[in-house]
Amino acid sequence: MRSLLVAVLLLLLSCSGDSIYKLKVRDLSGREVSLESYRGKPLIVYVWSGTCIGHTEDLKRLVKIYPKLGKDVSLISIAIMMDESDVKEVLRKNGIKPNFPVYADPRGEFSEKVTLIFLPATIKIDERGNVRGNYPKLPQDLISLIPSHQ
Repeated sequence: MRSLLVAVLLLLLSCSGDSIYKLKVRDLSGREVSLESYRGKPLIVYVWSGTCIGHTEDLKRLVKIYPKLGKDVSLISIAIMMDESDVKEVLRKNGIKPNFPVYADPRGEFSEKVTLIFLPATIKIDERGNVRGNYPKLPQDLISLIPSHQ
């Protein structure tokens, strides 16, 4: 019985990582993008919405931080419950010119795959798709969360 429980637990854990990669979001041109393209290396996801407080400052900081991350990690931003035209308007209105991928998730499907404790939030995902950190806003020490920078 114990070995069956362990087997079921291992199966559940191995499947949970794949769910993040099944998510499809829209880029700012309206094209559908699968997160499958981020499989295989750590992924930092900054999640926000137009109604949350602090996202503007965080996005501006990400523009500065992104070039320092290196090739060992991917960083993306997902705006939940917003379509691509809403996202573009927020960026334009606040003078933010992202140098990293920004996606729209109009149906909020990301929050069905990953439990969002905070919004905005920074989610650290390992190369297998497992959530390894869930932080409020954009951590001041974001670079230290990346294995190659520790």
